[in-house]
Amino acid sequence: MPAKVLAAVLILTAMAGERGIASGAEQATLSVSQRAWIASRIYAAVQTYFGHWQGAPGLDFDEAYRAYLDQILASSDRRAFDLASMALIARLGNGHSGFGDRWLRETFGQPLGFAARPIEGKWMVTASEVGGLKPGDVLAKIDGKPFEEFAGSRENYVSASDERWRHRALFEDPYLFPPAFALELADGRKVSVMRRGAFRWPGEDEKETTFREEGDILIVRVPSFARPHFEAAALAAVRGHSSARAVIVDVRGNHGGSTPEKLVAALMDRPYRWYAESTPVAVGLFQSLGIVGRRAELAWSPDVEKPAPDAYRGMVLLLVDGGCFSACEDFAVPFKDNHRALLLGERTAGSSGQPASLDLGDGMGISLSAKREFLPDGSEFEGRGIAPDVEIPVRAADLISGVDHVLEEARRRARQASLR
Repeated sequence: MPAKVLAAVLILTAMAGERGIASGAEQATLSVSQRAWIASRIYAAVQTYFGHWQGAPGLDFDEAYRAYLDQILASSDRRAFDLASMALIARLGNGHSGFGDRWLRETFGQPLGFAARPIEGKWMVTASEVGGLKPGDVLAKIDGKPFEEFAGSRENYVSASDERWRHRALFEDPYLFPPAFALELADGRKVSVMRRGAFRWPGEDEKETTFREEGDILIVRVPSFARPHFEAAALAAVRGHSSARAVIVDVRGNHGGSTPEKLVAALMDRPYRWYAESTPVAVGLFQSLGIVGRRAELAWSPDVEKPAPDAYRGMVLLLVDGGCFSACEDFAVPFKDNHRALLLGERTAGSSGQPASLDLGDGMGISLSAKREFLPDGSEFEGRGIAPDVEIPVRAADLISGVDHVLEEARRRARQASLR
């Protein structure tokens, strides 16, 4: 069985700063000794735990660290220290590794109120609570600067395994945006944004798993696996509708949490496998003798799990996209591997692992993925994700019209199965 996986972004400041932090001007600066001590712990943690060096080909981490030291030792400003630390870890090219500071989040983390990502070659709004800004709008400029240029100048702070996730995650780090700014849209309209309120974790607005029946089809929407009640509600819905002809499970935008092993088992009517895995290993004597390389790994293959006798036997369809991350991908892998379910939508994020988390004190923390994962057949997963069986990309017209073509196609296929 797989180890429990928690998305790195949820660990960073949930575990860091449990000691509590002071507020006010004293927290806006860090002494030289504080900066040097935290930086040294970051360096040691990366060398000890990080297991994804393949995601950063050509990176000379020692050189990057020396440049980072020059930067953080030159200024006592805490925000500058945080951003430099974020940028250093982002160079590792891994979505499950990152630096976080509760002070930064609480001081500069007022929500943006909207999200966007490149669609059809343009930065397009995908969700919005901002007046005058709606899904399908194209972002042309921010404070007079081309939006693409602005995004490029901020994304080096975002830890990601590929560009798709980096684009999405940019809007989940609101402290990378000004407190107030003006957007110019492609159609010439201008929208002012004033960030307000307390920081919200991604997906926090969707607090419950929901389900509905459409004839003999059950549709279950699971927004997260960050807390046990999400999986428990989905599990109860599946078990309570064992006679349904088809179950559609929508995990689009689900950023993960803990691997939903019970939900997988409840839907599996055949043998299944989880990921193949590896972790870094360092043996001092071997390294001193040059017997193994500096980045040696211990790797193992997945066991085959037997299906539960009371598992659901009908048709299963999974709706996935580039926001399906971490434990959400853990959920999808066995279904893709043994063809138990039909996957529809977009390729998943391509990042999972078991983060090793270190409390750096004073509200700061670092999380490093200590486990690299592969698809069960050994093929690459990191930075590539899980390809759907039926690819249905989100189009500008879909955002403008509000039509969910992925769900519509899943319904169509489920109805066809019901008629057989």
